[in-house]
Amino acid sequence: MLNAFKNDLKLLLKYSELFPLCFAVFVSMLGFGLVMPLLPIYARNFGATGLQLGFLTASFAVTRSLITYPGGWLSDKMGRKTPVILGMSAYSIVMALYGFSQDVNQLIILRSLQGIASGIVWPVISTMVVDIVSFEDRGKAIGLYEMMWFLGHVVGPGLGGILAGAFTVAVPFFTCGALALISMVLVALTVKETGTAAKRTGTHAVEVNAAPKTVAKTPFRVNVANGIKQLTPHPRCFAGLCTARFIVAFSSSLIQPVLSVYANEELGISVIDVGMLFTIMGLVTLFTTLPFGTFTDEVGGKPIIILGKVFDAVSSLLVIFSGSFWHLLFVMTLRGLGRAASNPSITAMFSGLVPASRRGRGMGIFNTFQNVGLVAGATLGGFLYEFSSSQTPFIACAAISLIGVLIVLLLVSEPKQKGTQADVM
Repeated sequence: MLNAFKNDLKLLLKYSELFPLCFAVFVSMLGFGLVMPLLPIYARNFGATGLQLGFLTASFAVTRSLITYPGGWLSDKMGRKTPVILGMSAYSIVMALYGFSQDVNQLIILRSLQGIASGIVWPVISTMVVDIVSFEDRGKAIGLYEMMWFLGHVVGPGLGGILAGAFTVAVPFFTCGALALISMVLVALTVKETGTAAKRTGTHAVEVNAAPKTVAKTPFRVNVANGIKQLTPHPRCFAGLCTARFIVAFSSSLIQPVLSVYANEELGISVIDVGMLFTIMGLVTLFTTLPFGTFTDEVGGKPIIILGKVFDAVSSLLVIFSGSFWHLLFVMTLRGLGRAASNPSITAMFSGLVPASRRGRGMGIFNTFQNVGLVAGATLGGFLYEFSSSQTPFIACAAISLIGVLIVLLLVSEPKQKGTQADVM
């Protein structure tokens, strides 16, 4: 496994532009990891209420959801590189400004701005990764991208705690701002534009199944279907993978806000041990994402997506049967494997459905489904935990994960040959 891991990392040598892109998403997720555990404590110093803490959490997801598709559309119009540079610059400024905040309202505004910057950076960088690698390396490249994403998530809380303990709570935000600035400079200096290849070569992407121009009013459902057909020659699979992406995000966020509370209050696990459980889950995801990406290249994305959702369903149900730290450790390991299997496989499959000239818009739609799932899942999970029972969110998560399996089975199909029609257009 170690040799396979080393071979996969050779992608960084084969595609020199991968490192600055992966570093950019690492920094973006590092900021997310820094903010999640520290920002509520920081806000409490300004006298934040529980409702204000809720706004602080929701504002990021809402603005990121709103900006993801426009960011993808912009990358198709003006190229990928400029939005990434602008997004990372904004990210650097916002993270630094956290350290100068004076009240809760300023933190909420900055959190919203962070969501805007993140909504531009994440989907466009993933699109650039797909743009620069060959079809045969796509699964490994997306796996590496996802690994750096999770690495930032794992390192962020620990680094933030160390810096806050050694200095002040504001220092981690300054540190992340400086790293974002370095990342922006790296992308600006070392990454070539990938979104305007058709213009440079003088070729034009062929519109697939373009709907005829008409002035007559058509039903909304027909307009949506025609819009999807203009983006991809595989509308059924497009819709299935977007739905699967929504379900992955929805089911994960359904229990994410309440899992630590359940472990602490219902199982009597200490706060320190709860933190260790999440760290271990992050490490499992980190070190298995790249191998799952490689496996996707070999056997196809569909069975790996299904495997990931089965892991999610089983682990969610096992939570309510856990009685100790060690039982829950096993459950968290399964959850980590499920995340590692689902995320790169869905992204790698989806990336081949949309022509390069419209891939930014396609990935924008794809990531919008994810963002909406995150907001809706977290809201419903907290509601069920509060007004139904502490076990209901986990049962609901298992049921929704299995629905995701059915959707993938019915709507998603593997390309019949390597390199779909969308790839060559």
